[in-house]
Amino acid sequence: MPGKLEFSFNSNRLGEFVLDKEVMTIGRKEDNDIRIENLAVSGHHAKLLTIFDDSFLEDLDSTNGTYVNGQAISKHPLKNGDVIVIGKHELRFINEARSDTDDDKTILIRRQPELATYPGSSSQHQPIDMPGSSAPVNLEAAKLQILNGKGAGKELLLQKPSVKLGRAGAEVVQINKRPDGHFIVSLEQEGNNNLLLINGEAVGARAVKLNNHDVIEINKLKIEYYLAV
Repeated sequence: MPGKLEFSFNSNRLGEFVLDKEVMTIGRKEDNDIRIENLAVSGHHAKLLTIFDDSFLEDLDSTNGTYVNGQAISKHPLKNGDVIVIGKHELRFINEARSDTDDDKTILIRRQPELATYPGSSSQHQPIDMPGSSAPVNLEAAKLQILNGKGAGKELLLQKPSVKLGRAGAEVVQINKRPDGHFIVSLEQEGNNNLLLINGEAVGARAVKLNNHDVIEINKLKIEYYLAV
């Protein structure tokens, strides 16, 4: 179920917006999904990316900044109860499907200068090859394995509902566990649409379901996704 934003000014509630689109913009201009007519608000002030129950807020280089719970942000994963301040207006994020606790994990990765070959690479995103269409999938045993660089061979079990891959202080992509599999989405879109590659193909703004032996590439670091059956 998508979240929503409760819109208020000077503690007076003005309405609410349901986050029922994958990408929504906030700003002063008429072409925004959420329009705030105030000179303190930039024409295109901030952007919301929503994938399933997860919503992420990004400041679009606004003049006066975007704040969440009193802190200026550039990119921020929203949690139930977060208060967004844009100009003098408040937008409270409501989504009881999102836990208020920190239930995700961030993996810090470094840019790899070398290009390494990897098994199973392909220009096509192939379906999972499993014997029998009814074979049960054990998502609890799914894992990632680093294929190149100094961390080659290291593994991470995907046991958390959400796992972020990124640099210190700047998450790059997020993997979300859903009942029907793991889905990966890029958290950085502006000016860098090829940041995340799956089997050599750019993902862009899409949420992509991971298949067994898919190779994820972030800043030349290659990570293979393993799905147990």
